[in-house]
Amino acid sequence: MYKLFLCLRYLRSKVLAYFAVLSVAVCVFMLLLVVSVMNGFLEQIERAAKGLHGDVVIESATLSGLGMYDELSAELKEIPEVEAATPFILTFGIIRIPGTDYRQTVQVAGVRLAERAVVSDFEEGLFVQQGVEEPTWDPSVEKVLARLNKESDRTQAIIDGLAGGGGMPESPEDADMVRRLRSALGFQADAAFKLERALEYSEELRRIEQQLEQASSDSTDPEIVELAERRDELLQRSIHPPKYRMILGLGIPGLSFRMPDGRTVRMVSPGHEVELVLAPLGRRMAMADIAPNRAMFTVIDDVTTDVWSVDKNIVYAPFETLQELNNMSAEYSADDPTEVAVPSRCSAIHVKVAPGLTDERELRGIRDKVRGVVADFEHRNPGATGPGVSVQTWRERQRDVIAPIEKQRTLTVIMFTIMSSAMVFLILVIFYSIVVQKTREIGLLKALGASHGGVAGIFLGYGAAVGVVGSIIGTIGGYYFVKHINPIQDWVDDAFGFRVWERDVFMFERIPNQVDWQAAGIIVAGAIVAGLLGAIIPAIRAAKMQPVEALRYE
Repeated sequence: MYKLFLCLRYLRSKVLAYFAVLSVAVCVFMLLLVVSVMNGFLEQIERAAKGLHGDVVIESATLSGLGMYDELSAELKEIPEVEAATPFILTFGIIRIPGTDYRQTVQVAGVRLAERAVVSDFEEGLFVQQGVEEPTWDPSVEKVLARLNKESDRTQAIIDGLAGGGGMPESPEDADMVRRLRSALGFQADAAFKLERALEYSEELRRIEQQLEQASSDSTDPEIVELAERRDELLQRSIHPPKYRMILGLGIPGLSFRMPDGRTVRMVSPGHEVELVLAPLGRRMAMADIAPNRAMFTVIDDVTTDVWSVDKNIVYAPFETLQELNNMSAEYSADDPTEVAVPSRCSAIHVKVAPGLTDERELRGIRDKVRGVVADFEHRNPGATGPGVSVQTWRERQRDVIAPIEKQRTLTVIMFTIMSSAMVFLILVIFYSIVVQKTREIGLLKALGASHGGVAGIFLGYGAAVGVVGSIIGTIGGYYFVKHINPIQDWVDDAFGFRVWERDVFMFERIPNQVDWQAAGIIVAGAIVAGLLGAIIPAIRAAKMQPVEALRYE
């Protein structure tokens, strides 16, 4: 009991003990901040990579792609650990805005939208259909329009905030931003107008379609011909059918822009029309025979993975449409139009494993099973998958991106750990000074019968208490700092004009602000051990003191 009493007494009464507690708190704070932010970066990149590719990726090494993908996907689903599999096309193209000089090279992904939502968390990043379990290429125009109107209200609110009550921005930078925002507001209004017009035409289109269905297919009645012409005119002036709709990656240069505070403003948004131009590279042919394919699309949604460098280079189109444009559709026999001569193809098959199987070793085991199914399928269907098929986990597929970041994280943590190890020496010096100051008190304890171990236990307990209290303070401070790191940076920028994280430049819109509690537990345990290590030498010195010499100490 006396050991606990003295530990608490020393902890409360000694100013030097406060410096020891402060050193532990600062070290815990720094390590928790660094580890949480670095792990947050890595987790965001991993989540984006996994969302783009699924858990296991079957990929062709050639542009001609994989054949018989639906049959292979069905066999993959027979593996107990496999939950879903979906084909995927990835190629390159150019998007342009009709009536302007805008052109931008992009990756073009062909997806089956409902299946994509099963294989990944794709729907969580959608603008119009966020969180919808089965997103579609044909959401209601009313829903798209309502979402776009909210975005216009948000853009207007940003303008009002920058312009102030007088309607004039205070700085040239704000004036330039207001100009860009008003331009974006004009684009959004144009998209809303097209959607409203599509709503107006929808009722007339339904009526005309019903009349045409009731008419004879070979009728030449002038009224029927006129109805068909009117239908074609309305379709031309309305939004494109689901087969020709597109989802933009949020952040494509020129179609949206990111403000310094991280907010993204849409310019080309749902309701706008874009043209896609791509070279059909899905079949083997001479370069002289390749002519670009073009198609007009209506933007129906946009999507973000929270990783700017991924979103700014990609657009999504219906799988079958991109298959046609990239010359990957099935080819039929000249003698028998119903006989498939060359099967349709895709670039890859993305596989989703059952929930909970996230460990890399588990995924590699499932990958090996998938490889076995692919090899057996190829043996039974020679040439179906094509040459050079690879089967990898999502982490293996993205090792060139993830590995350098993991090394940077490890190096940063090691550097801060080495810096934090100084607290062991600080605690040693502080405790040694306390032992010297308490020499007569230690001698009195020895004279009253305290054992060597009892005296040593006082200072070891003292060191542990310093580690525990410092860890609690550092953890609480680190938690609140990490959770509010973005507002804190905004305040520093407003107060001092200094911004570490340029949100309009970095690959993420916001600094990750989730505390890594597993790492926090390890850091706290390390801090307590550090407190004990720093107290060992002073505790040994105190334990070895002789009562007579200690009582005579001046």
